[in-house]
Amino acid sequence: MSNSQNKQTPFFSVVIPTYERPDDLRRCLNSLKPENQQDAPVYEIIVTDDSRSDLCRILVEKEFPQVSWGKGKQNGPAGNRNAGVARAQGEWIVFIDDDCIAQTGYLSAYSKAIRENPSVGVLEGRIFPDRPRKTWAEGCPANENGGLFWTSNLCVRKSIFEKLGGLDEQFEVAYEDVDFARRLRQAEARSFFVYEAAACHPWRSVRKGGNNWKARNYESADFIRFLKKHRPKEREFTFSGYTRNLARMLTSDLRTCACAYNCRGIDILFFQTIVTLRSMFLIFRHNRRSLR
Repeated sequence: MSNSQNKQTPFFSVVIPTYERPDDLRRCLNSLKPENQQDAPVYEIIVTDDSRSDLCRILVEKEFPQVSWGKGKQNGPAGNRNAGVARAQGEWIVFIDDDCIAQTGYLSAYSKAIRENPSVGVLEGRIFPDRPRKTWAEGCPANENGGLFWTSNLCVRKSIFEKLGGLDEQFEVAYEDVDFARRLRQAEARSFFVYEAAACHPWRSVRKGGNNWKARNYESADFIRFLKKHRPKEREFTFSGYTRNLARMLTSDLRTCACAYNCRGIDILFFQTIVTLRSMFLIFRHNRRSLR
């Protein structure tokens, strides 16, 4: 599986960023074992670790000696993934998160799509939750139809990743995916959605604490950075776009939270509403400054 074992240049370099989640990482690495990825081309697995503790390193060294472990940059998920790519020897980079579980045939599905579409530059895989949602206070970056380019499950030709300069490390916690997706579209990289290249992403609590390392107000600073970098005019990043989001939250989302989840997690919905209002203010202020 690793380059050292196969003595061949890997076709895929599977890059797994991790941060203080050894149990999740174990499940992810087990799902990528050769017996679960039959008919895959030669691949290496790279764990890039931003943890403060040694738990993930010890896990890899003890239970997965064929996997390459290395320290991340500890400046956010963008830097952590870039650190993994810097060690990659494969022609293609496969990003998967440490709390995702690759399904049987995951890598062979990507390989088949590449063989059938040799001009493709980036492939998205399906991301799905492990069960029905129980509360509004849990999240999953589901991708059932493509067009999102989440790095929770993404396959990109290494030469394209390097040409684009990798992930932008000015984004400390959020929007690095959104920024990279935007640059992929601007570069007109040919892309496909590969439904069979599936990864399960269990529902994760969005509350601070537990396995969620993000602060509750983590988006605002990176959102400002995104606005300054791109000056976007797309619907989803305009004042009117956020107004529509706010209206949805106060109508259909509130109704769903009340009826489907018996108001479980309604505090998170209200917090998301406040974040949306804050984003609208940031867009308004940014647009005013841009006109000066």
